[in-house]
Amino acid sequence: MSLFISAEDNYMAFGLSGSTDKSEMIGSDATIAYLDGYLGYALDYNITAKAPCVKVLGQYKGVCKDMLLGGFDSNQLHTAVRENGINIITYRRTLISADPGDQEYRTEGWSYVVWAVGRLNHNKEPMFHDIYPKWNLKLELNRKEHSSDCFAFTRSKESFRETWEAGEIFDRTIRTFTATLGPSGGRRGYQGITGMTTTGLVWYINGLLAPEIWLRRGLTYSFKIHGGNNPHSAEHYHPFIITDEAHGGFDMLSEEVQQKVRVLAGVEFTRRGQPKPTAAKNDLFGNSSRPGILKLSVVAGPLCISKHNDKDRRLDDDYPTFKKFNRSLLYTCEEGDAAILKVTPNTTWPDIVYYNSFTHPNMGWKIHVVDSYARTSSGAFMGLHAGTLLLTFCVTRLLPLILHSA
Repeated sequence: MSLFISAEDNYMAFGLSGSTDKSEMIGSDATIAYLDGYLGYALDYNITAKAPCVKVLGQYKGVCKDMLLGGFDSNQLHTAVRENGINIITYRRTLISADPGDQEYRTEGWSYVVWAVGRLNHNKEPMFHDIYPKWNLKLELNRKEHSSDCFAFTRSKESFRETWEAGEIFDRTIRTFTATLGPSGGRRGYQGITGMTTTGLVWYINGLLAPEIWLRRGLTYSFKIHGGNNPHSAEHYHPFIITDEAHGGFDMLSEEVQQKVRVLAGVEFTRRGQPKPTAAKNDLFGNSSRPGILKLSVVAGPLCISKHNDKDRRLDDDYPTFKKFNRSLLYTCEEGDAAILKVTPNTTWPDIVYYNSFTHPNMGWKIHVVDSYARTSSGAFMGLHAGTLLLTFCVTRLLPLILHSA
């Protein structure tokens, strides 16, 4: 089997549908193929949810490698090359696999298939796909009369579209932030603003798509979390965390990698050292890399989410601004009080930290931690760090000496 794609850094997904009467991603048996430099990959995946592979109550769910699910990789890579701007990956697998998680490639009749194209994240795992068919697709693998339905690749004439204006919350009077979920907004949204891939959902803070936030050291802030509190859900369970690492998804990291991440708020560690999200109604102050070993109630807040209102998600980039895109969404919110995460940045906090999801990567963005605010000549506020103040003081004191010596 050969897969062709006119995109250098994207993955190709192809496989058997999760349904026998339509093309369905959920339940599908798919191959994720891509090139990484000179190396090619055609990895065997099972898709049980539209989410990255996460552990839900001890079981892996989402877009997961077969090997994580107790099976094995049934694909054998044959060739992988890039020619004339086209990635060509050829692989093979048996029609009837010994892996119980694999589906059978039928040699009689039609089989529904799925395909998609998307970007890989920093760990070379597939993120939410950008390109996929709107219609059902079926193939007859053992046709009596051979035919080719392939056609030549074409170059897109679509010009580059500027990203939406990045959101910023830069107000010294704000002490409370409300965090809900919403769609990432295509390439003009989260991907364009942050330069990172997306799972399809991102944090909306005070109604803005993954804005940059400014906090002042010594002040206490409250985050009202509405990220979903059902740990059985692979898609909609998102405790809120703050760390010194940009990508989030702390629960997906290996123990070795977790030890390298400084957790500032949102994660408690049990007496056995296991991380647990703690965006709860308890007051949790983020002042250390290991907030404690107390066992607080695990609450992430009821789910409040903005969704597409019967619109094709692939048309998100057609909206000229985030404001117009946001108006097209349908907002729903489960009953119940928000989970409250209180943080008090102090002098040990870095100047830039990141808010994210405990379970999924790439859902949040930057928090700027400043010592004070100052006005610019235009009247806008500017955050000042301790190093900035010291430099200004030194230059001011030295300037008269320089002028006198001259």
